[in-house]
Amino acid sequence: MRSASTNRHSRRPATVSRALRAAAHRAIRTNHAARHGPAAGAAKVALAALAALAILAGSVDALSCPPEGIDLSRSPKCYPSDLPPEIWEQIIEENGALPPTWGPVGTDYVSDTTVWVGDIEQGPSGRAQPAHFMYSFAPDGTTWGLPSISSTGPSDLSAQLITLFGVGNLDRGREYLRQAIAGWKRTAGTTYDEVADDGAPMDQLITRVPTRGDIRIGGRGFGTGSFLAYNAFPSPGFAGVGGGDMCFNTSYFLPGNFGDPSSNYRYLRNTTGHEHGHGLGYIHVVPCNNQFLMEPVIALGFDMQTIDEIRGVQRNYGDRFAGNHDAASAHDFGNLTTPVPRSVIERQLSTNGVNGFGNTHQDWFRFTIDSGQDVVITVAPTGGTYTNGQQTGGCSGSTGLINAQQAGNLNIELCDETGATVLMTAASAGPGANETINAPGLAAGTYTVRVFDVGPNPAANQILQLYDLTIRAGTATAPPAPCAGLNKRVAANTNCFFMGDVLSRPNETNATLSNASYDWDLIGDGVFETLNNPAPSRQYISNGVYPVTLRLTDSLGGVAYDTINVVVFGGVTTLTSVVPSLGRQGEIVPIVINGTNLKNVTSLSHLTLSGPGVTLIGTPTPNVLGTQVTGVSVEVDCDALPTIRSLTVSNQDGTATLYFAFSVRPALPTPGDLNCDCMVDENDVAAFVLALIDPAAYQVAYPLCNRIRADINGDVIVDGDDVQGFLSLLP
Repeated sequence: MRSASTNRHSRRPATVSRALRAAAHRAIRTNHAARHGPAAGAAKVALAALAALAILAGSVDALSCPPEGIDLSRSPKCYPSDLPPEIWEQIIEENGALPPTWGPVGTDYVSDTTVWVGDIEQGPSGRAQPAHFMYSFAPDGTTWGLPSISSTGPSDLSAQLITLFGVGNLDRGREYLRQAIAGWKRTAGTTYDEVADDGAPMDQLITRVPTRGDIRIGGRGFGTGSFLAYNAFPSPGFAGVGGGDMCFNTSYFLPGNFGDPSSNYRYLRNTTGHEHGHGLGYIHVVPCNNQFLMEPVIALGFDMQTIDEIRGVQRNYGDRFAGNHDAASAHDFGNLTTPVPRSVIERQLSTNGVNGFGNTHQDWFRFTIDSGQDVVITVAPTGGTYTNGQQTGGCSGSTGLINAQQAGNLNIELCDETGATVLMTAASAGPGANETINAPGLAAGTYTVRVFDVGPNPAANQILQLYDLTIRAGTATAPPAPCAGLNKRVAANTNCFFMGDVLSRPNETNATLSNASYDWDLIGDGVFETLNNPAPSRQYISNGVYPVTLRLTDSLGGVAYDTINVVVFGGVTTLTSVVPSLGRQGEIVPIVINGTNLKNVTSLSHLTLSGPGVTLIGTPTPNVLGTQVTGVSVEVDCDALPTIRSLTVSNQDGTATLYFAFSVRPALPTPGDLNCDCMVDENDVAAFVLALIDPAAYQVAYPLCNRIRADINGDVIVDGDDVQGFLSLLP
């Protein structure tokens, strides 16, 4: 039995009774097959026993590793490699074995042979190709769980999050889960958009369904003597189960487990990050020593991805700039001298071996300087050395020493803007050593930088070489690395939460972050209205897409930005007023429409003003909050009936009608306009004659006009004295 790992506060070893150890051992053996099931192959810990171990051990950062599990090396049986799935299922249940095609024992970041590629397609692992996912939260009541792994029943994850974080704070709980997934996004070429979920039963499909996410998140209670969570691998191969859906055991929303608020709910986040690691194709690694996220126990001595997971996810999905493998697609760092001088530090990038698929052996970058600068470009291999390997059962498995620092040998080239001409090269250092290009007085212009691996790539070190890139322009410092989270959805008129301090970090070694480092533009109007707040919240009242930007400022004054999109749904459309609310015949009246859920009112087809004689013209322009629409005018015909009109707004967001919204009033008398067509012309001559000689006939012929308009000289009498004045008004 291993002792418990320690945290920053305590280094006390775990002391556990012999009886409890034996109970844990029995529980692990009994529950082994159910921890991940035959689809995933790798086992979860028997958590009831482990939780008890952790409690007795005191305040520890990781649950104790269980006693040595059963694996094939201790089985008296021999097995051929071509056994059918049902026999392998029996072997797993009996011995805790893994399917033989799932990675060699004794390697790091053990991966399934099939991973996601592009927009929810599948392909071979090891190619460093980016992938894009849609994700969703299964509504409570959705049938959740897989019969091949566990029992099924209605999901209650949302209810558990509400119980933990309070009524109205469902999005806070979900945001912790999003932050865990965002840890993979920050590290690798994986991107995510949240979509609605139609509540279909959990099915582990590997093709996109428009009505729900590729990655779905739900859970139900399986009892505290069972597993924490499970997540199938991308490939549907073993037992026909694949996909990226996640199932929590909601029985563990307890103070010492998912309900533990320590370190920003690290227990909950690390569990989520671990499970999504399976969804990306990663298998458990050992030993259980609180060093790696993908250990079969939930380690708590760190926040989410460690060096092994970073290397593994980049081997399959590339780093966060994945795709920059030629000069034409170089990642552009922009102008380093204007408007504010700055340098570049980008950490945890990678090349994918000298023979990397699709030129992934090299990365390209671009930068511009407006004036001559002393430029120093440094590539520093990272990763160090560590020991791990693939789990075969419990916390057992064959391990080996990984020299991640020397998985490759990196060189640098400084090239012209096109990348065709090499200006300077750094290639003298060996594997694991820094390469540096010094370019004093580099002339103004745009340049490209090529970082490439010339090998060798020892198989034991798993090919991929991590590195930090620095482009130092003069004495300018590099800004920090902000992370606002994932693109997300939230219901209108509910609390929406943001967490900038979970994943953001400084880049300069002597820079720090504080609460004052975090400013937010939460509505996308370019104004940072929420200052000095790492984790703000707000409510949105109108449907639509809100670009939310985190501005991160480190202690050295470096500033950087990260933007996510918040999609708001479920808003209620209302109309409260039209200003001004009246117009006269013949006028064009600019109006302002006030209400809620108007953010997507962008076409005149969305607006209707009742009754004849009035026309809406212009281009509706909603404000960022969707509470006001400008850019619209009411064109009132000269013969429009003076009545009160209603305004209706109707689009995909909803419909609302404001009665008594706009009144048409008679036109003000215009001398000479005797037929009330809002102009004085030859058509008024007959009307003037009629008003002069037969007032009653005039009123019948022009019911909207007042005969007094024919009183040109203002003596309150329409007679021959008005003729000359009328003639003078004609054009």
